[in-house]
Amino acid sequence: MQTLVAAPSDMAALGWSKLYGGVVKLHGVLGVHRHTLLISDPAALRRILGSSHGQWDLSSRDLASFGKMFGPGIVAVEGADHVRQRRIISQALGPAEVREMISSVQTVSHQMRVALRKACFEQPSSGTAKLDILDWARRCALDSLTLFAFGITINAIDDPVKGHDILHAFDLMLEDCLGKTDSLRLFLRETATAGFLPSLVGLALIDINFFRSAVKTFKRVAQFSNWVRATREQHGSLNNGNDLLTALERAKQSDSAKYRLSDEEIVGQIKFVCAVSTHPKNFIPNVFLPQYGHDTVSTSLAMLLDDLSRHPEIQQRLRAEVNAKQAEIGGDQATFTQEDYDSMTYLNAVLKESMRMNPALGQFARTNRVDDVLPLTDPILTPDGKTLTEIAVRKGTWVVVDITSSNRRKDIWGEDAEIFNPDRWLRTGDQAVPLGKTPGVVYGSSLTFMAGSVSSLSFFKTYSSAESDVLDRTCPGWRIAVLELQAFICDIVQEFRILPIPGSTVVREYHGVSIPKIAEKPVKGGEVPLILEVIL
Repeated sequence: MQTLVAAPSDMAALGWSKLYGGVVKLHGVLGVHRHTLLISDPAALRRILGSSHGQWDLSSRDLASFGKMFGPGIVAVEGADHVRQRRIISQALGPAEVREMISSVQTVSHQMRVALRKACFEQPSSGTAKLDILDWARRCALDSLTLFAFGITINAIDDPVKGHDILHAFDLMLEDCLGKTDSLRLFLRETATAGFLPSLVGLALIDINFFRSAVKTFKRVAQFSNWVRATREQHGSLNNGNDLLTALERAKQSDSAKYRLSDEEIVGQIKFVCAVSTHPKNFIPNVFLPQYGHDTVSTSLAMLLDDLSRHPEIQQRLRAEVNAKQAEIGGDQATFTQEDYDSMTYLNAVLKESMRMNPALGQFARTNRVDDVLPLTDPILTPDGKTLTEIAVRKGTWVVVDITSSNRRKDIWGEDAEIFNPDRWLRTGDQAVPLGKTPGVVYGSSLTFMAGSVSSLSFFKTYSSAESDVLDRTCPGWRIAVLELQAFICDIVQEFRILPIPGSTVVREYHGVSIPKIAEKPVKGGEVPLILEVIL
């Protein structure tokens, strides 16, 4: 268990899956989480993630912890309440609604493009600059988030001091807790998680500075949540807009209980979005919220740009496609539509490949509420010579869904599964990615967006999730996340050549979510330094 939580733990899990197979039994501390399985086996994952009525879900303890911090929002409820809230939020983030948000996303993307260009010309070598692209991605993601979620922006791109005040609401908490994995801290964290110690006592014992930071952080989240609603009310726009908050406020006034939210539930949604949707460093520590919820955009953007810097031929091919599409729709003054983004096959192949190789969330946890039997793609040979094609799993088993290993299985992705190769998504016939074998069901069929409900596969295809009664914890904002990445990447590759820093290697440390760092000289909080060169 200590190896699993040590950075970079998703790489440790990948090594174990290669050595032991798709199901690995882990041992906890003094019996804590003693029934723990690390699973990347496709058939087992389809069973776990395809349970539509809560057989496999967050544990009751996890849900209670969410509730204490955020109130009765979607992340903290289960059963009929979760289905009702998800129905409302999914309706607000459906394909038609996302199309209405495209101009907001493009406004932020263009603002970032202009700001990066300005930063390049402020350097001594005019037109070229070494920049921490992770920092820029976080600020861009924050501006985009607040605009499409709340209809306001804090202008973090042009005002980094103001932006950082929100971005660092969870400043370094994640690594302060999860980055320290000596035996004593691991014991305290695991016993606190298991309920042997009160959570706050466990936190204080782990690190008093972290404890103080946590208290301050949640106060700031509450203050920001209140500011959002007050600002909208002041301008008389609380019920007038195309953003997520407007949809939530309208739901409060719905005549149908099926589509109604209470005021407390609305506040819970706002708090959760504020807390976990800005960037990976802002993730709630594992002692409270075991591996759930994150913003994929900033990490995915930073890792994708790093991938492009190290594969100039792929970068140039992508740039050529984007420029060709720009010319096709009318030149530099024309703006892309959603259909334009989706029609660029190589753009989407590059996005899918980078998210497959570098999932922002390398693992997440589930617990079964009833005894279950998991089918296996890879049979297990027992010490007494028996072959198991399924395993019995007792109620209360802690399962770690191993996204990293699942996304690199050679029987699904091919012999080059560990190589960055966007062309795999363009293969046809027998060489095409066998999507039917993958446990995921949205955008690339990997588990990047925690999407794996087989029973909900039909509504992902028909975009009718708002009417589904499936208990599903797939990221409801996955469409807007994809749109953001499409827009950001198109703007960047049109304006800049992206070059790596000589002698540097980016690795992903895992602290609840993946945090990119330079292996040779890691910086707390993460960084992805790259060289941007303006294309003149």
